[in-house]
Amino acid sequence: MRCFCFSSITLPRPVIGDVMQQEAKQLMKRPPIKKAFGLGILATMLITVGFWNQISEAFGPMEKDELQCLICHRERIKKWVCGAKIRDHIVTNEYSQWIDEFVPSTHDHVWITHTHYNRNHWFGGTSVGCGGIPTIPRIYEQRQSIGESESRKLALQFHQLVKQKSPEDELSRFEKALVENPASLLNPVN
Repeated sequence: MRCFCFSSITLPRPVIGDVMQQEAKQLMKRPPIKKAFGLGILATMLITVGFWNQISEAFGPMEKDELQCLICHRERIKKWVCGAKIRDHIVTNEYSQWIDEFVPSTHDHVWITHTHYNRNHWFGGTSVGCGGIPTIPRIYEQRQSIGESESRKLALQFHQLVKQKSPEDELSRFEKALVENPASLLNPVN
């Protein structure tokens, strides 16, 4: 409807029309249930796609191997998520830095698994298997008591056992002797 003006008197529009327009505007501001539900699903999908790598790594089927080199004690981490390899890198540590001082860094690595993680299905539990041969760290720890040069000799002796592909029980005997009496390895009785 139109307003009619007579000099200074203005007649207002019908009140009912204004109320209906205001309610229509408020109704348009309120999202309908279907619209809210659809937006919620869309938001969930966008978040899932945006964070898919983190979600699948945290909850999806995965396998992870942590390996150690018997020569330099570097750690190699290999990880598969949903059947795809996502990680394969080598990490140095204080033991490998010490070994690098007297063993060429171009040596052939001899990898053994020291920890294995496995989750077979989505949202399942993770099983863990542990092992490893901590001989290089034991030799590194003995440096204070037997000296640097003697520790290096022991490390090189252990490397020879590894390169000869000695059985695991021989490697275990070497480590046991290293912990109990390192001098017996330095001055073997013939």
